[in-house]
Amino acid sequence: MRPTLRAVRVAVYDMVDPEFPVSLVELDDQPLPGPAWARVEVALAGICGSDLHNVFPDGSQSRIFGPFVGVPMEMGHEVSGTIVEAGPECPLPVGTAVAVDPTLACAARGLDACPMCAVGAYSSCHRLGSKAFTPGFGLGFTVGLGGAWGEQVLAHASQLHAVPDGVGLRTAVLTEPLSVSVHGVLRRPPVDGAPVLVVGAGIIGLTALAGLRHLVPSSEVTVLARHPHQAEAALALGAHHVVVPGDGYEYLGELAALGGGTVVGRKDSTLLNGGYQAVVEAVGTASSLSQALRFVAQRGVVHFVGCAANTTVDLAPAWFKEVDVVGSFCHAADWYGGELVHSFDRALAIMAARPETFAALVTHELPLADLRDACEVARDKRTGAIKVAVRP
Repeated sequence: MRPTLRAVRVAVYDMVDPEFPVSLVELDDQPLPGPAWARVEVALAGICGSDLHNVFPDGSQSRIFGPFVGVPMEMGHEVSGTIVEAGPECPLPVGTAVAVDPTLACAARGLDACPMCAVGAYSSCHRLGSKAFTPGFGLGFTVGLGGAWGEQVLAHASQLHAVPDGVGLRTAVLTEPLSVSVHGVLRRPPVDGAPVLVVGAGIIGLTALAGLRHLVPSSEVTVLARHPHQAEAALALGAHHVVVPGDGYEYLGELAALGGGTVVGRKDSTLLNGGYQAVVEAVGTASSLSQALRFVAQRGVVHFVGCAANTTVDLAPAWFKEVDVVGSFCHAADWYGGELVHSFDRALAIMAARPETFAALVTHELPLADLRDACEVARDKRTGAIKVAVRP
């Protein structure tokens, strides 16, 4: 039975207020776009670093995303909720708890699979900028489908992932960032048993740690954390070692020893010689990318998961060490362990093994009406924030 259509609240990036360019507005409810679609009532929505770049612009934003978004856009792409309406071709019934992959690839647009979608690389879909059906590349960056920072979203069956028993909707809001990290690691899986370094202990770094502990359980994982509360969270998630840099360079010797390498050079010219064959860059700043390139071993791999934009980085270490920098964007079905599994489903399985530990990463939960305050908390790590979420 279709619910009565009504006006629904959603946060819209409309640039009305230059200091906080997002407005909470009421929009007319929309019918399901097709028989394989569902209406999801939002339980909780996460605030992502990419969202903060939009609402608090600092001039570093890349211009390449312009063709892939629709402005004004309905914001929020990290969502857990419950299906309240399902079309006749939607495989999940009303009442199913779901995490929603925001990606609007070929299937959601009603198009035949492009070469990328045909192999499960949905976030590399050739039609993300086609504007077919809707202008944006995903929920939170488009119009007409709602946003996670609102009361509901409309999602195609290809975007819906059932939340397993034992995982609450509060925990399931972390599925999207964990999926990002799992896919990022699986773009070039580390050798199980080889030491791995994670640069950054925000939500992407912590979920990368969780993914690594699950995917390469014999590898020792060292996490480079900036804040004490992040270090505590990393240890709770199973980090073998956590290094918190001080004001000087003493931490470099510790970092090298933990990875089995040595220190070469002084201060800002320091390189690690040998050691970490895989480094996950999980912040997306000039300093974190520079660290990843300088700390990875010769012919090692830097997993470029953090979203850096316009910045200045010395690329000589990548050239000198013959480093592979492997980018990853959002989500995909990845081959690993002889199985092709969507990164959302791998993420949900990882959370199902330790739901309480993951739930603790949601450090702040505020009502949607206090969205601006929630964004301020999320960008100020002195608050102890790891994942800040809003509820309708």
